[in-house]
Parts: sequence; C-alpha cells; structure tokens
Amino acid sequence: MLSKKTQYALQALSYMAGEKSDAPILIAEIAQEKNIPLKQIAQRAKVKLSLADYKKRCTQTTKAGSLMSRMCHLELAIIHKLNVKLGDVIMYVNNGTKASQGDVQKVNKLKKGWTTEQLQYHFDVYGVYPKESDTSMIQVNSYMLNTNDIENNPDMKGEYNVPRAIATFNKRIEPLLIVFKDEVRDNLLVTDPEQRGFFTTDQCRLTNGLPFKEGDQDSIDDLLTVTEKEVEFWNNINVSPDYIYDLASDGYEVFI
Repeated sequence: MLSKKTQYALQALSYMAGEKSDAPILIAEIAQEKNIPLKQIAQRAKVKLSLADYKKRCTQTTKAGSLMSRMCHLELAIIHKLNVKLGDVIMYVNNGTKASQGDVQKVNKLKKGWTTEQLQYHFDVYGVYPKESDTSMIQVNSYMLNTNDIENNPDMKGEYNVPRAIATFNKRIEPLLIVFKDEVRDNLLVTDPEQRGFFTTDQCRLTNGLPFKEGDQDSIDDLLTVTEKEVEFWNNINVSPDYIYDLASDGYEVFI
C-alpha cells in the first residue's frame, strides 16, 4: 500500500517522464497544469456530528469568545442537503484561488458593502442575497467529490486551489533544504514557474553544519552529553548509562 506522498511523487515522475525538454521541472509547473490527481489532494472527513448538533455548535463560542470554527465537510452536506449519518465519509477539494483561502472561511462585510462576487456566491449557494443587516458570511472554497468516481478512476483530474497546493508542497519540502547553502535555500522554492532559478553544480553541493537559524542544530557537546531524562531511563532498566564504554575496544579514548 503506497502512501499519498509516494503516489504524489510517482505522479510527478510520470509527468516529468512525458516532458521532452531536459530542463528542470518545478512542482509549480505540475500543479499549474492541473496534473495532480484529485485523489492525492482531496480531503477525507468522517461525519462525527449530526447536522442538528453541528448547527447548534456553530452558535457556541470558544473560551476566547469567538464562534466555533466551521467544518467544511458538514457545510457541504448542508449546502447539498445531504442526509448524512454518523460515520459517513465526505471527500472534497479546495478550489479557491489564493493560498490564503482555506476550505471554509468567514468573510466580513466591507465598509463599502459586499462585492459583486460575494453577492453572487451567496445567491448561488443559498438562493438569496445576504440580508442588509448581515456583517459576515460563511464562504466554502471547496467542492464535494463522489467517492465512487474517485475509487473507480484514481487518476481523475479536476479543478483545485493551485496556489495553496504549491504553498503546501513548499512547506513540506522546506526542511529538506537544510542540506544546501543559503543561496540555494533562499531561491529554490518558488510559487511561479517564471521565477525559477538555475544553479551550478558547485552551488548544489550538499553541505552540513549550517542550521536555518541559531539553536536549530545540536552541537557535538549536546549530542554526547547524557541528559537527566536519559539517566533516569537507564536507571529504570538497571543499566549504567556508560555501559557502551564497557563494550568498546581498548584504546577507544584516543578516538574521542
């Protein structure tokens, strides 16, 4: 059973194999070509509340005084008037247009009023325009998928939030940049293929000992110093923390 990340990587490799150019290919290019199967980026959410309980929850507040957060899969169930039951699984994909647009979000009314797009959205979803007294609305930036369609056609393509997909990938890949120097770290990840950078073999040489910021990387002393918790662990299993030295070959001190 391959993980989602592995399947995602294989899909990217398949895309690159089909390209005739020898030039490097960015994940941003793959994302913008809408070449990522929806199954790889779709969210799967299990129904854990009845719609009645969810609607009641939406009127409740947190300890900080703000309204409880909305759940995209249940908002979609309400919009589509689904008769969902506890345990049902709803699949959906974010099809917003900005990286900052979550699956579902609260949109506040501007001082000059609602925008044409916001009014149209409210009418398309709820069949009416927002009331004059409304100061905010809930906007769902996602659409629901038919689970049978996805299972029968795992390579099915479709619309999704490209900027958000790129931002998510970049965030996941960023820790791996620790093996490069700053000139590569600072310029390798982009959101627009037109901003791609090209690097020489020398620039791409792997390095070590260069943490992203002070304190991110342990020193050799930190690695070799036994902490109190480690001593407590060894004592609990009746083993000396220094037992490894008893197993070492004679003369090991010379190499330390």
